[in-house]
Amino acid sequence: MNTLADSTLDVPARIAKEIQFLVNRGTLSPGVHLGQAELAERFSTSRVPVREALKLLATTGIVTHDPKRGFFVSPLSSAEARQLYRLRHLLEVELLQTVEWPDGTWLDTMRAKVDELEQLVKTDPQLWLIRQREFHLEIFRLSPHDLIRREVVRLWALTDRYRSLLMSATSSPKPTGFDGHEERQLIEALAAHDRETLISLYHNERSAVEALLLGVLAERGL
Repeated sequence: MNTLADSTLDVPARIAKEIQFLVNRGTLSPGVHLGQAELAERFSTSRVPVREALKLLATTGIVTHDPKRGFFVSPLSSAEARQLYRLRHLLEVELLQTVEWPDGTWLDTMRAKVDELEQLVKTDPQLWLIRQREFHLEIFRLSPHDLIRREVVRLWALTDRYRSLLMSATSSPKPTGFDGHEERQLIEALAAHDRETLISLYHNERSAVEALLLGVLAERGL
């Protein structure tokens, strides 16, 4: 298995990326024990790089380490979700407040990306997820605040598990349904240099997703 192989990463980092991918997809469920021997066999390696990978993931919060019992996929909780999404909201709004207005070429490219998203949501939901994330990252790249953007990307990795849970609880890859309307509105707000509308659109979309997620967690007693 080598779904996310990256030759620029060392072995523990590559294994950590693979495990995170499995956690985010729900293949490794919250609370499941991460046996080092089993993972070493899965990734055709020894237990040493697997342990190093698990230590890396423990620093992010995706994996929990109990010195006596071993490593486990961290549980999901409403309390954690609220804090993570609050942090995301604060930082992502800061990026939107500092975006520099794009030129016509950038806008045309992004409009084409929305066209692609509209097709992928019907034919390839997994690729849609990747492209939809890239779409929002391109908007955040308009801000000169690189450090804040890197922190946002880190928080995305921590909320991917919750996003996966929300997707599995709905019939659509996007909980609110995807028709490209909101994404097109974001692009047109950028084209109009309308920062107030840009932030309002973002806030409304994120609030709707967060409310749905917290509802799913509450139904599961989390």
